[in-house]
Amino acid sequence: MNEVPGLISGKDVHDLIHLLAGQGDLTRSEWRQAFIDVPRELFVPDRAWAIPDHDAPAFSIDKRARPEQWRWAVYSDASIVTQVDDGQGDPASGQGWFTSSVSAPGVVAQFGELLEPMPGDRVLEVGTGSGWTACLLGRIVGPHGRVVSIEVDEDLALAAEARLAALGAINVDVLSADALDFNSLEEFDRLHVTAGVADVPWNLLAALRLGGRAVMPWCPAWGQGHKIALTRLGNEAVGRLTTSAGYMMLRSQRPESGTLESFLHHQEDAEQYSTTINPKMVGRPGDAPGWETYGGGVMITALAPGIRYDLCEAEDGSGEATLWLRETYPGSREYGSWATVEFVPDANEYEVTSYGDRDLWQEVSEAWLRWCTIGQPERSRFGLTVSAEGQTVWLDKPSQIVGE
Repeated sequence: MNEVPGLISGKDVHDLIHLLAGQGDLTRSEWRQAFIDVPRELFVPDRAWAIPDHDAPAFSIDKRARPEQWRWAVYSDASIVTQVDDGQGDPASGQGWFTSSVSAPGVVAQFGELLEPMPGDRVLEVGTGSGWTACLLGRIVGPHGRVVSIEVDEDLALAAEARLAALGAINVDVLSADALDFNSLEEFDRLHVTAGVADVPWNLLAALRLGGRAVMPWCPAWGQGHKIALTRLGNEAVGRLTTSAGYMMLRSQRPESGTLESFLHHQEDAEQYSTTINPKMVGRPGDAPGWETYGGGVMITALAPGIRYDLCEAEDGSGEATLWLRETYPGSREYGSWATVEFVPDANEYEVTSYGDRDLWQEVSEAWLRWCTIGQPERSRFGLTVSAEGQTVWLDKPSQIVGE
């Protein structure tokens, strides 16, 4: 049986455009035409793993075995995983570390419209992947524009280059290189980053002309991530956060991987104490009221950087939960600080277990209380300033740096 319960899909690109427009993701005529001119099906492999951008379950697709289901996936608002474990695994299995995908059409349209490319623009893209987004951008900037797309994985770069050549996309060039090593005398009007970045690379922003615009998923350790649009203003770039964005990370900025339990080293040396702060209020579940506009996570990112959290609900129906906190730098499974906070319904206090040079719960809870003290500002009031010296988080205006 080919049908996938809960999957919202259409039979062709026109149905997909209607779906995206109804969701408010696709509003501009040039992007609608680009979706028509650059068929997504030409960039989706025969076997892959589809992840709907809604509540429908993920599923394996196989064009030869289940052609109708494969086409439903292509013309749905689903991301399609095309590579796992940097090419060592089977993407159709849904197992392993997802390392490349054809992004969901809705988020492609959202980022594309946020980028605001125009005919004649020179666009720098980071993360070619399948080449679909690069081809869409090439269509929009037209024959007098140019797209340079950087892909760190040589096999992905070669495959994308072949697809683009077959489509006659002569204004799109693919470079097989690490984006952090990219330097160019050419100036670009737009920068489009399709991988999550925790530390925004200045060398990429430096490739923009003054007034040039960059969009990317800013994905620090805390939370899902955020769409951001930055404008280059001399020796810095400034921009405000918008909505959520969860993306595969830039390879050079991937967090330490492993099961939650694998981060609990030196347990015999851990300290225990109690807190009166409800951990579920700090590490909000994804369905919590106000989660989509939650600004507390941005404040925590600024004041307690490099900390990742997972909120795990008990499966026995007890209502209990554990908030896991851990550092994410390479080697943190052996040397990093970690903490757990145990939530029990109706409790007056919650047990904290903490290990390492940093007391992660203390840092996180103090940052969250600071956010509460200033009126719980929503995410859209926060922004970033990025320069060669690093990045800072601000509230309402660039001069109002968080923590100063």
